[in-house]
Amino acid sequence: MNLYTAGHSTATLEDFVALMKKHEIDVVVDVRSKPRSRLAHFDQIPLQSGLEEAGVAYRFLGDRLGGVPQDPEVRARWQQGRLDPVIVAHLRSTDEWHDGIAELTRLITGGGGRAVCIVCSEGDANECHRKAVALDAADVTEGLDIRHLSVNGTAPLDVGVQEVLF
Repeated sequence: MNLYTAGHSTATLEDFVALMKKHEIDVVVDVRSKPRSRLAHFDQIPLQSGLEEAGVAYRFLGDRLGGVPQDPEVRARWQQGRLDPVIVAHLRSTDEWHDGIAELTRLITGGGGRAVCIVCSEGDANECHRKAVALDAADVTEGLDIRHLSVNGTAPLDVGVQEVLF
């Protein structure tokens, strides 16, 4: 069983949707804290519409699995484009995060083999909190392999669950 991750980066919506179709993704789970982008086509409504027109379901879990902490003291450390291990550790310790991981796990295991892809904006999974989301989902889902997809057309990178960034 695979869990895919992808960052939309600066792709076109068409290329992003094509990537999801190429890898036969059934459900895209958006883990951005605020589902908007400097690229209007990746704001929540256009992204959801584009995916659903292509037959790919959209689910927003950024309220629980987003990378911007709710705690004001920890949020003060947050900077766009910078992955902070203190923030990631904090996020992973919250009830919201654990609830989000449980919901993500239900999406992965409850759909009879549905292919799920968690999505954020950062192109490089090693620079994005979505890698922590994927690793935590793998910790509670037996046999789950993580595959990071690149919008620029390169092959998926299988990182396995042993690789830990944080």
